[in-house]
Amino acid sequence: MTTSLSNKYRPQELSAIIGQGSIIKIIQRQIELKQYKNAYLFCGPSGVGKTTIARCIARQINGNLDGLEELDAASNNGVENIRNLVKFAQERSVSGQYKIILLDEVHSLTSQAWQALLKCLEEPPQYTIFMLCTTESQKVPQTIINRCQRYNLSKISTEKIVDRLTYICKNEGFVNYEESVEFIAKISEGGMRDAISTLEKVASFDTHFTIENTLDILGVYPYNTLFKLVNDIIDSNISEVSKTISTICHEGKDLRVFVDQFFSFCLDITKYCLFKDISLLQIPASEEQALQLSTNFDNAEKYYMIIVDKLMDLKSKLRNDNSIKTLVEATFINIARWS
Repeated sequence: MTTSLSNKYRPQELSAIIGQGSIIKIIQRQIELKQYKNAYLFCGPSGVGKTTIARCIARQINGNLDGLEELDAASNNGVENIRNLVKFAQERSVSGQYKIILLDEVHSLTSQAWQALLKCLEEPPQYTIFMLCTTESQKVPQTIINRCQRYNLSKISTEKIVDRLTYICKNEGFVNYEESVEFIAKISEGGMRDAISTLEKVASFDTHFTIENTLDILGVYPYNTLFKLVNDIIDSNISEVSKTISTICHEGKDLRVFVDQFFSFCLDITKYCLFKDISLLQIPASEEQALQLSTNFDNAEKYYMIIVDKLMDLKSKLRNDNSIKTLVEATFINIARWS
């Protein structure tokens, strides 16, 4: 079985972890001085390195992953699971200096399970280290948080994700990837793992990347379609607006998905009106000329903000309306007439 890119390029040492500089420095210092804590709590969004950091700590403390026990709390969240884990924690490791227990998605534990874990954290075994990871820190009891050294991981910057994806593309022999890498980094919303998984999805189609292939594989509507629609709205070209909606519907595509993407697209244009900085948008840099043409009129900022408001209202109505095509078409025609 082929190793996934996210596993192949997962950092093996703390120094290789991207985007969590201050946290890594603190932990590296603890390891150098052998001043380990009995319990760590890593909080943050999905794909920013929580589990990776925990594994790297285990590897550096014991010299390898011997002595590391991992438990997915999302599927092992009951009190018996934790009682067994606590019993296991009391035993000295035979394969490493420390027994290290990694609890992933720890927010999923039941109330009774939390109580069982709390007793162990209050009087932790001398040679056992707990590492708790969560994307929902608000669900972790304060009594648990008080007994852990907590670290809040942040989302990774688009620039750092671009650098990492570029490094992977070069290593894997991908070509013509620059524009696609930039787009993938932007839509990953600070999650490195999601960005690498998306890159792999696109590469499975063709390692010769084009932005057109990337958008198609990811189910993103072509920007020429989105720009044509928004320009037809600006020009009050109602027949073309209606035709575009009908075409999308007849192609069997989900109109809810289309509305979501067009909403994000118009929000990006609004931000471009405000800041004139395409690096802040998901729209690729190659579309800047089209952006300029679509915003080159008086009160463009105000105009697009009204469109965004109307699309927000449409998104809300779509949750409870079964006549999707009628509602979407009527809304877009109304926006075009308003212009």
